[in-house]
Amino acid sequence: MNGKAGASSKGGNFVYTIIRKAKAGEPLRVVDDIYMSPTYTLDAAKEIWKILLENKPYGIYHVTNSGYCSWYEFAVKILEYSGLKTDIKPVRHTEFKTKANRPLWSPLASKRGIKLRNWEEALKDFINAISINNLSY
Repeated sequence: MNGKAGASSKGGNFVYTIIRKAKAGEPLRVVDDIYMSPTYTLDAAKEIWKILLENKPYGIYHVTNSGYCSWYEFAVKILEYSGLKTDIKPVRHTEFKTKANRPLWSPLASKRGIKLRNWEEALKDFINAISINNLSY
C-alpha cells in the first residue's frame, strides 16, 4: 500500500493509481500471476517502532501485513473498498515489458513473533484514511 506518496521509483502508489484510473473510467489490466504481501506502511512503521522500543533481539524482521494476494486480487479489493467500478481484466505478467525480472512469488511471513493484521483489513483502513474524492494526481 505504501504511504500516501507511494514509491516514486516504482511509479507511485498502486492504490492511488487504481483509484485514479477507475475514477477516469479507464479499463484495467492487472497482473494475476505475481503474488505479494500488501503492507500498509503505517502498520509497518508502528511495528518497527515497537521492535526498537522493546529492544527485541538483533536480526531480520519481515514486518508485513499477514496474508498474500496477486496484484489483480489486490486491485479488485481496492475497487470494492473504494466503491468504484470499472472493467478489470486479469493478465499474465508476460503481457508487460519490464527491465527487471520480478519473482512470481514474493509474499513475506515473519518467523520471529511479528504478526500484523490481514492486508485486507489494513487496505480498508488505508482507503478510509484517504479522501478518494479529493485526491490530486
